[in-house]
Amino acid sequence: MLENVDLSKSISKEEYDNVIENLKIRIGELQRKAWKMDIPIIVVFEGWHASGMAEIINRFLMPLNPMGFELYTAGKPCAQEEKKPLIWRFWTKIPKKGEIAIFDRSWYRRITVEHSSKGKANDKMSKCLEGSNYFERQLTDEGYLLIKFFLHISKEEQGKRYREMKKQGIPMFIVEEEEEEQEYLNDYDKHLPLIESILERTDRTSAPWTIVESEDKNFATIKILAKVIESIENKIQNNENEIKISQNHHNENCIIPNIDSSILEKTDLDKSLTYKEYKKEKKICQKKITQLQYELFKHRIPLICVFEGWDASGKGGGIRRLAQKLNPRLYQVIPVGVPSQTEISHHYLWRFYNEIPEAGHIAIFDRSWYGRVLVERVENLCGDQEWKRAYREINEFEEILSNYGTIIIKFWVHIDKDEQLHRFRKREKTAHKKWKITPDDWRNREKWNLYRDAADEMLQKTSTSWAPWTIVESNDKYYSRIKIFHTVIDRIEEELKQRGIQ
Repeated sequence: MLENVDLSKSISKEEYDNVIENLKIRIGELQRKAWKMDIPIIVVFEGWHASGMAEIINRFLMPLNPMGFELYTAGKPCAQEEKKPLIWRFWTKIPKKGEIAIFDRSWYRRITVEHSSKGKANDKMSKCLEGSNYFERQLTDEGYLLIKFFLHISKEEQGKRYREMKKQGIPMFIVEEEEEEQEYLNDYDKHLPLIESILERTDRTSAPWTIVESEDKNFATIKILAKVIESIENKIQNNENEIKISQNHHNENCIIPNIDSSILEKTDLDKSLTYKEYKKEKKICQKKITQLQYELFKHRIPLICVFEGWDASGKGGGIRRLAQKLNPRLYQVIPVGVPSQTEISHHYLWRFYNEIPEAGHIAIFDRSWYGRVLVERVENLCGDQEWKRAYREINEFEEILSNYGTIIIKFWVHIDKDEQLHRFRKREKTAHKKWKITPDDWRNREKWNLYRDAADEMLQKTSTSWAPWTIVESNDKYYSRIKIFHTVIDRIEEELKQRGIQ
């Protein structure tokens, strides 16, 4: 990709002055139009050290309204970032609809610096690059415009610029931690094949690389502005020409044929425990869970427990017993409700990336990202293509977490329709439980078959080797809670054993 780039390209000062003002005016106009159309834009700048990136980025920023963009410089991870998957620090910075995020260096630089072995790709780096492709595709599928630039100069030009910077007393490294990466930055020949490989592996139709000949900074500036203008214009045109699908579908649009091999219909809900058996087993399990919590903390292993299931199925009770004896400094229960306006203005996975636990901590989700293929699907809160696409996106999201070392345990807490009715009526008659029953609960109950079919498809399409589902028979709450305990204990112990810890 880089070997065929003509680095002799340049533009005269007169030519530059003749076109730059019109480009600045046009890009300002397009920024305002994209904002009105709720188009989120991400611009990535990568390239060789001393390629003129700082100056060129500044020229790019000048015509933009500063209220509509954020600039992020990707340097060495802070303490919090070191405790999360690498892509987390960039997911949390994606722009709202209509806004622009500009990355001065990005996930590509961090993947290369943090996960290559002496300038060569390894398995961990390959998994991170695969995760970055997931990340970019999920964004572009959701309507984000992603523009990627690599600023290219020759080894000779880089050396010339280093000497000039030294002569003028310009700091070689503006970002303090870059000095620690000097070997990486300076060894041009060593890293050229690796950079070539990365560019080729991450050049996709929806997020292509634009190689910018940067030995002439004026030429580079014009090419970047022209490319951004072209990309935004095309995106606006595509959005205007797109046939808008009405979200007010009838329920039958969400119905799938009944699955003959229905997982939920085959679940035996007659399983039960006596109160005495439950109390004895609960005490043993809670003691074990407490010990395992400290093992996870000691070895910096994050744990995510996801609870999905029917209204009144006992999710809350199961979560409370699971957390009852845990150290509150090392876990968090995250209740997931209706998204806020800020959350709606981002990709739907954004709010969940913001909640993933640090290394050694536990996050317990009371409902989760699976709302996309359950509530949002059944209630027509997203389009058909959006929830159908979400199966793949969710599997990828969980795969990225698993590759980082996160243990993911997912529960579908299951009851039958008669048991749900019994619990609803009991809540209505119990003063301190009335708040638990709402008109939405009764309305959702009327769509039982739709939710059952959606849950069945979810269980079949998102149960993976790295994040399998466990169906919890919950007509008997005692049995349900103990099964949750045993599942968590067994999974943690098995993971510790596989990692050579126990």
